[in-house]
Amino acid sequence: MNHTQSQRSTTKLTKLAVAASAALATTLLLAGTASAQVVVPKDGYLCCNLRLNGTWASDANSPRSGDKVLKPGAKVIGLALGSTQVDVEIDGSKISIGNDYSRNIPMDQFVKRWILPTNPAAALATWTPRIQQAVKAGRVTNGMNRKQVLTSLGWPTATSTPNIDDPVWGYTASNGSAFKVVFNEAWLVKAVDTDAVTKKFVVLP
Repeated sequence: MNHTQSQRSTTKLTKLAVAASAALATTLLLAGTASAQVVVPKDGYLCCNLRLNGTWASDANSPRSGDKVLKPGAKVIGLALGSTQVDVEIDGSKISIGNDYSRNIPMDQFVKRWILPTNPAAALATWTPRIQQAVKAGRVTNGMNRKQVLTSLGWPTATSTPNIDDPVWGYTASNGSAFKVVFNEAWLVKAVDTDAVTKKFVVLP
């Protein structure tokens, strides 16, 4: 191979190396762009009473003075799904539902807990006046089934209730005290286990 042929060979290899480098850079750029894409949860309806503190709604859902309560059946527009929260729009306001105390639950399942594909208002309208009154007040009363408790109080956190099939669900009242909703064999509320003062906050008289 003479000098000229050697130069041509070197130039060709250089061009191939540059092309390969550019292709790799493009691939990495596209991969980075794909990973940065926002995952948007499906639109739906709010499952239950959800207490909003500013623009944040914790899955603890503990009632506190001054909190706004978003009602079951409110239209939910999905905006973005993060690693510990889902950003949505409800009643024209952007809010975040935070997975603060149920981190062992995958976020797709967490979203399905709080955002339903169908409006629960239709079922709510068929419940007895007393059950409807309890849900409207965000309280519990004997004879409620699981769906009615969830609609009224929201989902118990995985921290307070590791197994949703356990007949005892843990919650927090507005006075900061814990209480337990106890179901019977038919999955109807038979008791609320807490002190007398806390019962005034959580049980429909």
